[in-house]
Amino acid sequence: MTDKKAAKREVTREVTADGKKGFGSILGKISGKDRLELEVDRLNSRIVELELDLRGAKNQLEKKEVLARQAVADRQEAESRLNQELVRTHTLSHELETIREEAQGKLEFRGVETLSQSAVKAYLSKLKSLHSPANDLLTVYLPFGTHLSAFLPEKTLGLVEEETRSLLDRLDPETGMVFFYDLHRMISEAIVPPVPIAFPSWQIKDSFEIATLEESLNTDYRMLVLVLHAGESFIGFAPDARVFDTEELIKSSVKEKHSKGGFSQRRFERLREEDIAHHMDKFFETLDKVLEENSPIDCVIMSGDAQLIKEAQKRLPLNLEIIEKPADIKVEKTGGEEILRMVLSSRRYLL
Repeated sequence: MTDKKAAKREVTREVTADGKKGFGSILGKISGKDRLELEVDRLNSRIVELELDLRGAKNQLEKKEVLARQAVADRQEAESRLNQELVRTHTLSHELETIREEAQGKLEFRGVETLSQSAVKAYLSKLKSLHSPANDLLTVYLPFGTHLSAFLPEKTLGLVEEETRSLLDRLDPETGMVFFYDLHRMISEAIVPPVPIAFPSWQIKDSFEIATLEESLNTDYRMLVLVLHAGESFIGFAPDARVFDTEELIKSSVKEKHSKGGFSQRRFERLREEDIAHHMDKFFETLDKVLEENSPIDCVIMSGDAQLIKEAQKRLPLNLEIIEKPADIKVEKTGGEEILRMVLSSRRYLL
């Protein structure tokens, strides 16, 4: 009985072993061939995907390359057109500037006159009496160095004819000017006052703005007037811009100009320069006394020889306001009253 049981267990072990061996063979076949085939299929699918991605990337790259080439071509064409336009613009600007210069050379003031203090007051009184319901009377105050085209708004500037603007640009007086303009050109003129315009301003109204200029002309200035010429100069002090309280005439012997040339001329010119230097020493000695006795001074009006004016400006106190007048005043032939009248006159320009 025992042997039979043992034999039975042995048979069972063999059958079990054979069963495990057969199942293992089946699993081996599946995990080997089938698994390899599955892996191959997966890799083939991945290759197809990558090929599609690569093809898509190549298509995108080709499109971008086409666009890039087109962009380069477009930019080159745009740069070429821009360069052509720049050349054309430069040419037209040059032609326009040439035409303007030629036109300005032909433009002339309709009239220029000098107005005494009483005459300019009468003139301003007439301007003040004008009225226009259309509000088309333009007044512009322009200090020295301020041009109409740089100050007025573009829209307002366009109301003034270009010829008139060109004539105004020619004027750049040291005291500035006041521009009176009727938009219908019944009135178009500028006044250059004897004393500086302080601030720029403009307005278009039914009347001209006269009050600011009148106030300036009626202001009392403690004024020093210097007229400098080689050998003959004048110093005058007016405490109220109406009459000189102090008048000084400085005269020296200065050689006339020499024109023969050579060593003789050089020696002569050197001696003349020494004479002028001596004259200027006398002038400044007198000027120092006048300044000391009449301080403070509101402004200094200077006229005469340009080189001597520059020399005098260097030696004047820095805090003095200096006004240069181009008037050709001959000291010997002109008395103090006439000198004051000339330096305090205004200039009127009809445009």
